[in-house]
Amino acid sequence: MRLFEISVAIVAIAASGLFAQELTANAIQNQGTGTDEMTRSNSGEGVADLPYSRGKRFRTLDEYLAHLEGNGAIDLPWWREIRPGVYELVVHMRGARPEIATRAELMRRYGFSR
Repeated sequence: MRLFEISVAIVAIAASGLFAQELTANAIQNQGTGTDEMTRSNSGEGVADLPYSRGKRFRTLDEYLAHLEGNGAIDLPWWREIRPGVYELVVHMRGARPEIATRAELMRRYGFSR
């Protein structure tokens, strides 16, 4: 029963937006830096250590974007395709600056080759 109560508390914190806002702000601040890109590995097993990846590896950008979209249900940022090859960062944080990126930019940013 205690584990259930802890889980409910974590969900409540995330739902309140405070936890998600802090994570979002940190992720936005760290996205696209050369340091992050250099530390990621795109081996045959996929790219690791991506923001909000929860320890998973992704072979393609599409796999990673689908994962992020699923995380959107708990108010984490994700990329929505607004027209072919152009994406908008969806963030549920007041005052967040809109960000638009092309598919090629996202592939470079996150270290994907396909």
